[in-house]
Amino acid sequence: MHYSINLLFLAALVAATRRFYPEISIIGNSSLRLSLPDEDGMSRVVYEVRSNGKERTYVTESKNDDDLWEYVDLDAEANTGDMIEYKMSVLLGDKWIDTDWTTVSLVPRGMMVPRKSKRAHTVFRDDFNSFNRGAYTVEVSSWGGGNGEFQVYTPENVYAANGYLYLKPTLTVDHQAFDEGKLYNGRMDVNSLWHTCTNGVNWGCDRTSLGNEILPPIMSGKVTTNACIKYGRVNVRARIPKGDWIWPAVWMLSCDRHYGNWPRSGEIDIMESRGNLRAVEGGSDHGVSYIASTLHWGPDSSHNAYYLTHKGKHANGGDWHGWHTYSLEWTDRHIITYVDDQEVLRVNTPSQGFWNWAHFQGHNIWGNSHNAPFDQPFHLLLNVAVGGGYFGDNAQYNTPKPWHGGSSHPMRDFWEHRGDWLPTWHGDDVAMLIDYVEMIQY
Repeated sequence: MHYSINLLFLAALVAATRRFYPEISIIGNSSLRLSLPDEDGMSRVVYEVRSNGKERTYVTESKNDDDLWEYVDLDAEANTGDMIEYKMSVLLGDKWIDTDWTTVSLVPRGMMVPRKSKRAHTVFRDDFNSFNRGAYTVEVSSWGGGNGEFQVYTPENVYAANGYLYLKPTLTVDHQAFDEGKLYNGRMDVNSLWHTCTNGVNWGCDRTSLGNEILPPIMSGKVTTNACIKYGRVNVRARIPKGDWIWPAVWMLSCDRHYGNWPRSGEIDIMESRGNLRAVEGGSDHGVSYIASTLHWGPDSSHNAYYLTHKGKHANGGDWHGWHTYSLEWTDRHIITYVDDQEVLRVNTPSQGFWNWAHFQGHNIWGNSHNAPFDQPFHLLLNVAVGGGYFGDNAQYNTPKPWHGGSSHPMRDFWEHRGDWLPTWHGDDVAMLIDYVEMIQY
C-alpha cells in the first residue's frame, strides 16, 4: 500500500539519524521510482522529495514481493539528469529514524548499479541502557597500544550510565592501589588488580618502574565487539572527548588476522581525533576541530600505504566535541566513511588491487583478491588513548608538548608537566560517550 500525504505529517516524527540506501530512478518516460531494501523490523517508509520547484511526500506501508519498500510516482514528470533532493523517515521497530537531505542525479532504472542480492540485516546493535560485557572484549593491559601510549586499559574505566557507554581516562594516582610514590617506584600487576590480562606484549600484564621511566600515569577504556561483519554499514553515535593529549578512536580490525599481523590484515579507522584545543601543523589545525579517517594496509609496518587512503575533515566552526554519528559503508567496490552523512574518506577498490596500487615488491600476500586485505570479517573497536605517537613533535599546541619522540622516559615527562595539561581536563568532557553502535551486514 502506498499513497501521498501532507508534509505536516513529518512534523510529528521523532527520530535519530542514520544512513539508508534507496535506489531512485526513472522508469518509463517520466515516472519516478523510489525503493529501499527491507531490513528486519521495518514497518513503514516515508520518502520526501524536492524536484523542479515541487515537494512531494510518499508513504509505503508494506514491502513488495522483492522485499523492497517501493513507490512509483506516475505523475512525476521526471527527466534523465534532473537533480532531486530526498530524505527518508523509516519506522524501524518502535523508532522513527530520519536521514539527512541527499542530492542525486536521475538516471533510467536500467542504468542503476545493481545492488547485492543479499539482504541487509543487523548483526549487532547496542543502545547502552546497560553494559553487556558478554558482547565485548574489554581490554585489560598496560602494553601501550603499539604507539607508545601512556594509559593502562582497565575494566573500571568502561561503564554505562544514563543510556551511554563511557570510556573515561582517569589519573592512576586516583586509584586506591596507587599513589605518587608507586608511580616512580612500584609495580603494576594487571592480573592481580583486575583478575585478567588481555595483552602481555611490552610488559602489558606485569610492569614495574624501570630506570627513569614511571608506571602508566593514566587509566582508560577500550572495548572490541565480539560481533563481526564482512561488508555492510557501521554507525556509531558518539561524543568525542576534549582535553590535551587525549586520543579517541572508532575503528575496525580483522577478526582473525586472516593475512597475518598488522598491517597485513588491514585496519579501518572510521574516526580518530586529538583532544587538544589547538594542534597546528603545516598551517592546518589537527586538534579537536579535526577528525580523520584512514585505512592501514601493507606487508609490514615499514611498508604501510596508509598515506594513499587517509583524509580528514574540519568542523564547520567550533569543534567535533558534540554529538555526531560516525559511519562506515563497506562493499567489495569501495570503503566510505562519514560524519553525520557527510563524506570524509572514499576509497574505491583499485582495479589492479591494493598490492599493485601501492607498488609493493615481492610476493603478493593477498593473492588475487583485488580488495584484500579488506575482504575478510572485521570487528569494531572503541577506545580512548592518551599520549603516544599520534602527537607529533613539530605541531604547535595550545600547551607545550611535555614529551618528545626518542625520550627514554616519555610517561615521566608527561606526568611531570601535568600542570600544563591537566587544567584542560574537565569532568566528563575527557570521556568518549557512545549513544549506540550498529553493525549491519550486506
